[in-house]
Amino acid sequence: MSMAALETMKRHYRERDLAAKRWKAKGGKVVGYAYTGIPEELIIASGCLPMMLTGEPDVPTTEGDQYMEDFFCPFVRSVHNSFVAGKFDFLDLAIFPHGNDSIKRCYFYLLAEKRSYPGLRIPPLTAFDVLHTRKHIANRYVRGRMAALKEKLEALSGEEITLSALERAIAVMNENRRLLKKVAELRRAEPPRISGVDALQIIGSGVFMPKEEHNELLRQFLAGAGDLVALDGPRLCVSGTILDNTQLYELVESCGAVIVAEDVCTGNRYSDNLVDTSMEPLDALTDRYHARFMEGRRYPSLDEITRYLVQTAREAKCQGVIFNYMRWDDSHGWNYPSQRDALKDSGIPSIVFEMQEYKLAGSEQLRTRTQAFVEMIEDAQ
Repeated sequence: MSMAALETMKRHYRERDLAAKRWKAKGGKVVGYAYTGIPEELIIASGCLPMMLTGEPDVPTTEGDQYMEDFFCPFVRSVHNSFVAGKFDFLDLAIFPHGNDSIKRCYFYLLAEKRSYPGLRIPPLTAFDVLHTRKHIANRYVRGRMAALKEKLEALSGEEITLSALERAIAVMNENRRLLKKVAELRRAEPPRISGVDALQIIGSGVFMPKEEHNELLRQFLAGAGDLVALDGPRLCVSGTILDNTQLYELVESCGAVIVAEDVCTGNRYSDNLVDTSMEPLDALTDRYHARFMEGRRYPSLDEITRYLVQTAREAKCQGVIFNYMRWDDSHGWNYPSQRDALKDSGIPSIVFEMQEYKLAGSEQLRTRTQAFVEMIEDAQ
């Protein structure tokens, strides 16, 4: 049963609009969100299906490049291209968070393109503005944006988001996080029981399908965890830019290593921090998605970013860390020297892949560097 559940999750990871198309066929509405940091609980409580919007590494950004310069993060350029090409025209609403400069500006570009070129099949758009400091006044501002998003979703669905509906949605999302934490435990086990490639698909499939269905698949998978084969190889952690595909993990694990943890928004960090059910729901969502959200741009200090990575690597007993940064995604690179030095002080070596494209470029060079890194770790044992 666990393997059947895993294969179903892998299918939803590959066919990312599969659940959305089924949802629409039944008369439901689908709300897409670009990048992480959008309160899925509000979308679920509105009766709509939340769906993360990702790009396509193997598809050239020719159509989108007519309107967007090439100094945007390659991931954002790919997402923008999918909008311009009409691949997200089935969405009833697309939400853009203030995650980074590229994501924010992509929203404004699409808004202008939608107005200037009515023939483009760009769905309705809105923004969720989250400030990057964690001061009290910033928190109160974000609380107002949370209420505004709730009203936007109520207008879309035509129904009030009741207290009971919101509490149910929070319970579903918290259960999803608890189950994903159990998956993370299997990765951190000695020896690990889940590869990094499979883990990315297990975690990621949940952002493309109804959470209740994902929770049931996770339960089935975990129930059969005793049958999982033990894995062998140096234990690695990955840190850096968003990973919404398995290219990098496939390359690294083909070199004999096992990725047992990551400091990446689409990896284990996705399940960090349950929503506090002792608080008023909108306050609790603000607390989780602003004050305690595990995103480097919203931390008050570089020290916290660094401690988080070192703690993640230690808890998973990692023997090395790979830093991976996409071109033009500079904020992660700014953190790198302090993180590298702190890992070194903890006896954990690291390697950095800089200025990467969305489609893994120079893979043979990366493979050679990864193999040398893995061999260095093995020789040190």
